[in-house]
Amino acid sequence: MKQNLVFKYFTEICKIPHVSGHEQKLALYIVNLLKKNKCKVITDKLGNIYASKNGPLKVPSICFQAHLDMVGEKTIDSKHNFKTDPIDYYEDSGWIKAKGTTLGADNGVGLALILALLTDVKVEHGPLEAVFTVEEETTTIGAIKLNRDWIQSPYLINVDSESDNNIIIGSGYCCDFNGFVPLNRIARKDGTVDLSVRIMNGNGGHSGIDIHKSVVNTVVEMFNILKNISNKYKFQLIDIKTSQQLNLIPPHCEVIINLEQRNVNQFKKTFLSNFNVLFNIYETTEKHLSLVINTVKASQNPLTYDDTTKLINLLIAVNNGLNNFDNYFGIPHTSTNLGQIVLQPTEARFSWLQRAANEYDINKLNNKLSALFSLVGGSSKTVNFCNGLIGSLNNRLALFIQHLAKEKFNHFTKLSQIHAVLEIGEIVKHYPNITAVSIGANIENPHTTKERTEIKSILYTYELIKEIVKTIK
Repeated sequence: MKQNLVFKYFTEICKIPHVSGHEQKLALYIVNLLKKNKCKVITDKLGNIYASKNGPLKVPSICFQAHLDMVGEKTIDSKHNFKTDPIDYYEDSGWIKAKGTTLGADNGVGLALILALLTDVKVEHGPLEAVFTVEEETTTIGAIKLNRDWIQSPYLINVDSESDNNIIIGSGYCCDFNGFVPLNRIARKDGTVDLSVRIMNGNGGHSGIDIHKSVVNTVVEMFNILKNISNKYKFQLIDIKTSQQLNLIPPHCEVIINLEQRNVNQFKKTFLSNFNVLFNIYETTEKHLSLVINTVKASQNPLTYDDTTKLINLLIAVNNGLNNFDNYFGIPHTSTNLGQIVLQPTEARFSWLQRAANEYDINKLNNKLSALFSLVGGSSKTVNFCNGLIGSLNNRLALFIQHLAKEKFNHFTKLSQIHAVLEIGEIVKHYPNITAVSIGANIENPHTTKERTEIKSILYTYELIKEIVKTIK
């Protein structure tokens, strides 16, 4: 891997734990680095960072923006602690990958690009600004509560895109939908046993970028199989465990159930038969999907039969995944991703990440789920609403970058919308006169343990950014 400033800073970023909600150490590193390099630096109580630096060129000011946090996902057998351990990354055939965890290229590469730009004495530029925000991957609170007086530039470039062939001019709206259902538990009956049923090693995926692709949501498929066999075996749910990342299509799911000892062997055979059907459907895309069933001793009592049936039916009834598709831009229009399940002693909590191209349609998704929870005697609430950006094909900054990429680098790009959430939506809401786009280096499988980023694309993106700040009109 070439040791220029971008890769130097990416290495330092990987050394500092910065999973969502724990970005303080990385923020301190960035503040100290920028102050040493003669940047004006301001922070707020949330942990957001603003930096600015003057330059000799008489060109318009540009603000660059990235988020400080990363998604913390690991393989089921990994012992990695995202609050204390560095990311163990390596180079493989021109790509950077991590061992057993997410890489954090989203948005570590964006951070490294901006830090290099602000500290590289060889870069020719005019006035520059930079904004680094917290908790983009969870609450988006950094962008939502961004100071209204920080940014003075007429142009904003978010460096959180994941394809160097696209200039993003619009992004999706999103929110978290939390549903709650009261639970009743009863003592185990004699002659019963607890079983752990695990569907593992799914590919997983970014719930905004991959939601319309052939990616297995292991939670959805787990409950579909349980529904298929629930009438044959009177099992009772005890617990449900999954990845707990709302913006990740879950790559693994475990349920712990209680059933009669005499039915265990037949239950295993029937579940395996259903799983094999699922595997055959996805055998070309989900080659490592696996099933493990073991006897365990659970610490909690099982749910009643009625509550077990209620939860299974509830999860089957939700239209999880892609809802409808935008054929013009070739991206999802609305989607629903089940990412979190918590079974407490007396209550179940389910959390979906809702995405839509506009505010009306995301409210429509929430209304449907809210009605469903009312029907089962539950309750619900929505949190962490984040504004999207409805893009314009006349975006003058995007057209300038598109022309520059072609003329200077012979690199052809297209103007695109994205179903994923980018903070430009919230920032443009605060700064309605700013012109915003998102660009970035190639990143594949973000939010998963298969995440990787392309070295030559990072190098190209940095060269493009240097030309942008030198020639912006």
